[in-house]
Amino acid sequence: MSSNLRKRLAVAGVGVPLCALLTYAGGVVFVAGLGAAAALGYREFAAMMRGTGTRVLVLPGAVAAFLFPFAVLAGGLEGGGSYAAGLMLAFPALALATVELSERPIRAAACTTFGVFYVGGLLALGVPLREGGLLSASGDDAGAGRMAGTLLFFLPVVITWLADTAAYLGGRAFGKRPLAPRVSPNKTVAGAVCALLAGIAAAVVYPRFLLPDIWVLNLVSTLAFGLVVTGLAIIGDLAESALKRECGVKDSSGLLPGHGGMLDRLDSILWAVPAAFLFLLFA
Repeated sequence: MSSNLRKRLAVAGVGVPLCALLTYAGGVVFVAGLGAAAALGYREFAAMMRGTGTRVLVLPGAVAAFLFPFAVLAGGLEGGGSYAAGLMLAFPALALATVELSERPIRAAACTTFGVFYVGGLLALGVPLREGGLLSASGDDAGAGRMAGTLLFFLPVVITWLADTAAYLGGRAFGKRPLAPRVSPNKTVAGAVCALLAGIAAAVVYPRFLLPDIWVLNLVSTLAFGLVVTGLAIIGDLAESALKRECGVKDSSGLLPGHGGMLDRLDSILWAVPAAFLFLLFA
């Protein structure tokens, strides 16, 4: 076993149970976990931007990203929207007060706002997926509701993990034609097709066995759900690859040995979790 693989397995052995425990706990504990991930991801984004010579508001952005899930927990989607509007006013004012004109304060505010919305805002949509009761558990058992919320939140996460694995294995076995050579030369069309098939299969099998009493989508809608979530997860992966290529870095950071940075682990999930929430909200 290679040293890199041992590191990846060690990080996963700690990270996966920790994520499961935080999600099962729900409420403020779960939201604090999302906020911490958002703050770390934003700091990596800020570091990459600064590496290109672009000024950003590092600490205010990290704090704002951390608090984004709390705003959604406290006020729902309306509260999250109000919080986002407040940030769009606060960041330009703060940048004008603290950033020299030669360092382009408005661009600094724009980059800060994008980073906070991209990491904190998208992750915050995991809150109503876990807490919002989109699919109600049968009965009044609080434990059943907690487990249902946990399993529902992990549905797009598991779809993403399985799709990533299938993309890697399928690309190695069958990949010849690059999917997006200017963005990520190692990703192939065959890998993307394998990812879509695996993601759709996971979307069908996971609810059948883990959410049998509350899953309300019919087979056609479930297939569409899997296609949308997996497709957007692939785009999220490509988007982060493009960001790293623009910034001239291989990984967003070295925070997670063998995995890169927090953004490297969140790239697909940042798109998959909102996709799952919005699909179920309007289904």
